[in-house]
Amino acid sequence: MRKNTIPLLTAGLCLLFLLAGLVRALISPDTEIPYENRPANRFPAFSAGAFLEGDYQSEAESALADQIPEAIRMKKLYNIFDAGLALPVIRELARDGSYVGFRDICFFGDMLTVRPFPLSAKAVGLWQSARRINDWAAAAPEVDFYVYYIETPRDIDLETGEKTGLYDFFLGELALPETNIGRLRLDSFADYRRLFFKTDHHWNAEGAWKGYCDLCAMLGTEPLPRLGSYSVPACYRGTRAAGVEGVEAEDFAVVLYELPDMTRTVYTGEISSYGEQARFVSGELAGVSYGAVFGGDYGELLFETGRPGKNLLVLGDSYDNALLEPLAAGFSKCCSVDLRAFSAETGHAFNMADYIREHEIDCVLFIAGIDYFAGILAEGEVAS
Repeated sequence: MRKNTIPLLTAGLCLLFLLAGLVRALISPDTEIPYENRPANRFPAFSAGAFLEGDYQSEAESALADQIPEAIRMKKLYNIFDAGLALPVIRELARDGSYVGFRDICFFGDMLTVRPFPLSAKAVGLWQSARRINDWAAAAPEVDFYVYYIETPRDIDLETGEKTGLYDFFLGELALPETNIGRLRLDSFADYRRLFFKTDHHWNAEGAWKGYCDLCAMLGTEPLPRLGSYSVPACYRGTRAAGVEGVEAEDFAVVLYELPDMTRTVYTGEISSYGEQARFVSGELAGVSYGAVFGGDYGELLFETGRPGKNLLVLGDSYDNALLEPLAAGFSKCCSVDLRAFSAETGHAFNMADYIREHEIDCVLFIAGIDYFAGILAEGEVAS
């Protein structure tokens, strides 16, 4: 009898643990998982259709995995142990110039990255965005429209150096003058290492500087003098390192400019600064992140220098955060619109014709990578 006592007790404790998770998921579920920076899965409402299709069971399992007491702490401990064993092996395998998968990311050399997209997966979205840009440009012939496409590891097979053809396809669909279309070229792993963070999907200070200079040449403005750069070593772990214990922190740098006086206005009113580059350089910024240093993703953000000149409208995602202020320095007014948040902040969908008229826009610039041009712009909430 004693031999059976321990297994029965263990089984009983496990059952009670699972029941506690079920009660927690139903009565007082967690709303988010801070460790993984995502909303917590919650127990679904029952429906016969979902149950027969199996969706109900799958969602219920995900909810239990998130709601079981101490589940996240156990997951973190497991990740520390797992990564501690796996990362040295993975890094060694990745050194030979090949992708090595690890959970939801890939290692290539000393960088966390992703695999390229095939053109077939993104052609429809690119075509939809090109058609939208073409229609807007045709409806406002007095305004100059520009596109700057940022190539990322989604555009190139780092193992072979072959491009997927995403940019070339998009270029062929745009009905803009060739002088109004540019890109950040990514032709090799060496380019990738030079222009992008090791642990994040964004471009680094050198990538943003290259993009800024390209844009000034395309828009016909004079770039601000580069006064040098400031870097803090081993202080940054980007979005691709989230939830992966054991990935080393990397350096974070900013390019130094002398910005002219300008006002900065968001939907709640005027703000004193966009981003915390000054605090970063002075060593006063406690937590270093791309958004904290370069500025957050506002649905609408206005920069006004008060100088005579043209008014610019920039549509993009968080890539442009790193260069909005120096770019705005070359214009009387620079309006930044992020379609991911515009309607939520303003209470109405973005309307290009109305926006051009209201802000007396002379130039419209689209700046982003494949995720924006094949997704956000193609599917974003805009008024026709």
